[in-house]
Amino acid sequence: MNLIEYVESLDGDARTAALTVLDHFTRPMTAKEIEANLRHRGISQARAAKVADAVKDLHIVAMIGDGE
Repeated sequence: MNLIEYVESLDGDARTAALTVLDHFTRPMTAKEIEANLRHRGISQARAAKVADAVKDLHIVAMIGDGE
């Protein structure tokens, strides 16, 4: 059973709660969140702001770095 099938099999409050959690974690990042993530990785404020503005309409839900 995959995640979609599992959520569809839930009843009432459990299904509502599962959908709420999924909505929270799959919502697109805001330009400010993208910029902050880039700044955390050492990108200058000016460059991070430009990149965030350029990609904000791509509906990014996660940014994963190399761990460094």
